[in-house]
Amino acid sequence: MNVIAIGAHPDDIEIGVGGAIALHRSQGHTVRFLILTRGGELSDRSRREEEATDAAGSLDVDDVRFLGYEDTEVPSGGEIVKRIDEHVRDIGADRAYIHAEDDTHQDHRNAAVASIAATRNVDQVLAFESPSTRSSFSPQFYTRLPYDILDQKIEAIRAHESQRTKKYLEAEAMKGLARFRGRQANSQYAEALQLIRITECLEDGFGVSR
Repeated sequence: MNVIAIGAHPDDIEIGVGGAIALHRSQGHTVRFLILTRGGELSDRSRREEEATDAAGSLDVDDVRFLGYEDTEVPSGGEIVKRIDEHVRDIGADRAYIHAEDDTHQDHRNAAVASIAATRNVDQVLAFESPSTRSSFSPQFYTRLPYDILDQKIEAIRAHESQRTKKYLEAEAMKGLARFRGRQANSQYAEALQLIRITECLEDGFGVSR
């Protein structure tokens, strides 16, 4: 399986689906991170990019790409849709992880809108939650996380050292959310996702096998 994960900022993907990404790589799936910005202030951008690359490396991700938009200024129109689509086609994505649309951060909302358009030909598209996702987020899909995979996710998040003062990045916060979603999924830990699209091939079983 070829997987693309699209995040507005460095650390968004790890927070939302770091565990799922680790599981994909453990199964030999190809994974690309597509990060739309390099983070906040100009002086921090090279550091944020380096942290994002380190975090992806701790999850054994094959490839990390940056589109270089300004923080808080991610667009949603045709130009960014085309750029995302080029990466989706380049990797031959079977599954895409994207932002949830109902989010209080404008970059996340616009990233979701653009990603939904850019992944219109992808068979499996799932939206992840972030700390700024609104309470209306209603998951229909869960990824169960073994404890070692949850640890790997937390290690990847810790690579973003410049963001360490943010409370939602603390290990206990990550474990608490994973535990809460795990209860919903009848497991100890889990990540929650909204379904944008799942295409079922009955001859291959659930999802698409290629």
